[in-house]
Amino acid sequence: MPARWSFSLLLLAVYLATFHLWMHVGRAGVVVSGLVATVGLSALFVRASGQNYFLNHWDAFWHGSVILDVFLEAVLVPYHGDYSFYLCALAFVVVVGGYRQWVWQRCLRRAALHASATGAGGAPPLAFSSMNEVTWEKQFRAVYDRGVAAWQAGRRKPATMFDAEDVSFLAGIGCTAQELFDFVDDSLVYGEPDFATALGVQAIRRDYLLNEMKGMKSAKQSAMSDLPPKAQEVDGISWLPRLIVKARMKLRGEMPDDLMYGCGGDRPFLRRMKTTLPVFLQLVRECGSDDRRIIDTLKHGAGIK
Repeated sequence: MPARWSFSLLLLAVYLATFHLWMHVGRAGVVVSGLVATVGLSALFVRASGQNYFLNHWDAFWHGSVILDVFLEAVLVPYHGDYSFYLCALAFVVVVGGYRQWVWQRCLRRAALHASATGAGGAPPLAFSSMNEVTWEKQFRAVYDRGVAAWQAGRRKPATMFDAEDVSFLAGIGCTAQELFDFVDDSLVYGEPDFATALGVQAIRRDYLLNEMKGMKSAKQSAMSDLPPKAQEVDGISWLPRLIVKARMKLRGEMPDDLMYGCGGDRPFLRRMKTTLPVFLQLVRECGSDDRRIIDTLKHGAGIK
C-alpha cells in the first residue's frame, strides 16, 4: 500500500508545504521556492515514471497537473495570503487519488474474474493490460536486468532468480520464470539471444494472450513427448516440424519446463533459414494450423526451392 501511493502522498505533502511557505515570504521568495519545488517534483515525477509507478497515461497526466499548478501559481499569482489552497489540494486529492483508486480497483476486479474463470486463486494481474505499451516493456526490461544481476550473483535457477512480484508480472504478460530464465541463462552463457530478441518474442506472446486468448490462461501444459523428433524432416528440412509445434506451444503458453523456444538448436536453424525467433513466431501465429504455408514462406525467405 505505501509503495502504491508513495509519490502521490509526497506530491501532496510538497504541495501543501509550498503553499504554506508562500504565506510567509515575499514575491521573490514565492517565485524562487516555486521554481525549486517544480524542478524537484519534476525530477521525482521522471523517476516515478521510470519505476512504472503510474498505472496509465491519464494517471501520469493528473499527477503532472499538480506540478504544473505549483509552477503557474508561483509565476502568475503575486501573493498567497489565505488558506484557499486547501480547496485546490482537496480537488486534486479527489481527482488524482480517486482516479488512481478507480483504475486500481478495476484492475483487481478483472484479475479476480480471470482467477474465477481459470480456477487460479493466485491469478496474475492480467488486468494491467490497461497500462500503456511502453510501461510493460520497461518493466520487462527491469525484470530481465534483475535476472542478469541474479545470475551474476550465483542465483542460477528460476526459483531464485526472480521474486514473487516479478513472477506475478511475468505471468500477466504470458511468460513464466522458467522461460525468462532460459533467455537470461543462454544469453550469459552463449552470448545469445539478446534482450531485443527476448522482448520481441514476449511481445508476440503477450499480444496473442490478450487478443487471441482474451487473457485466458491455457489449462494445458504440453509434454516433451508431444514434440516431433529433432531429426524429423519436411521437404528435406530437419528440425522444422519440431520448431513449428514448439512455436505453437509458446504462443498458447503451453511450454514444458524442459523446453525453450529459442534454444541452442532453434537459433542456428533459424539463422540458416535467414529469419529470427520473433519473425518465425509471428509467422506461425499468422498461419495458424496451415503448416504448408509456414513451410513455403520459410523456404521462400531462405531461397530454398
